[in-house]
Amino acid sequence: MKELNLTVQKREGTGKGPNRRLRQGGDVPAIVYGPETEPVAIKVNYRTLYRLMHGVPLNTLINLDIEGEGGPARKVIIRELQKDPVSGELVHIDFHNVAMDKPITVTVPVNLVGIPLGVKTFGGIVEHIQRDVTISCLPAHIPEELTLDISELNVGESMHVSDLKVENVTIVDEGTRTLVTVVAPTVVKSAAEEAAATAEGEAAEGEAAEGEAAEGEAAAEGEAAEGKDKKEKGEGKDKKEKKEGGEEKGKKKKE
Repeated sequence: MKELNLTVQKREGTGKGPNRRLRQGGDVPAIVYGPETEPVAIKVNYRTLYRLMHGVPLNTLINLDIEGEGGPARKVIIRELQKDPVSGELVHIDFHNVAMDKPITVTVPVNLVGIPLGVKTFGGIVEHIQRDVTISCLPAHIPEELTLDISELNVGESMHVSDLKVENVTIVDEGTRTLVTVVAPTVVKSAAEEAAATAEGEAAEGEAAEGEAAEGEAAAEGEAAEGKDKKEKGEGKDKKEKKEGGEEKGKKKKE
């Protein structure tokens, strides 16, 4: 793996106020730490860092020259880039000071190469289950990526961490972990069809519920109309009977 060169300055003051002013001026607060070394607070120019690291893995070895420190540049790797969860702004960087004669643990990406047999012959689909692995090695042996040839994979077959072969590197992850598999297209299709059928069923249930609600409203309106009609008929009958009773009394009085 190639090495990069970066020059930085020590920073004065810590805390939200000084760090905010640093970022407003185009710098990013950072710290350098590691075994058998005292932590050093530094500042890094954002544009310089962006040009240096653009398209480069974070585990790339960096020769870090701290102005005013004297002596050879420190060998470091970026351990963490802290970003604001809302704005995405880079707010802090952690550099890890490494010893070239001691193994270090890092994460590297897995690059799949080749077109699987199951894809070319049966129209299978590649599913990338795990995209990186954790390794341990000397800093000088850190690879940019690990390559895995998947051209022999058939439908229903998988490749695991144990299938990775690389020199001077110890893979920390369990060998049984699946990295990639090829699935049949019918599996994906049936899943899509099942989702569509579920959506249609829910829509039909919704329509049925609306229909039942409409029927309930119509029945309630009918019952109300019927009750009103009965009431009106009863009132008419009472009036008629009262009228006839009055006429009968009048007739008897005349007699």
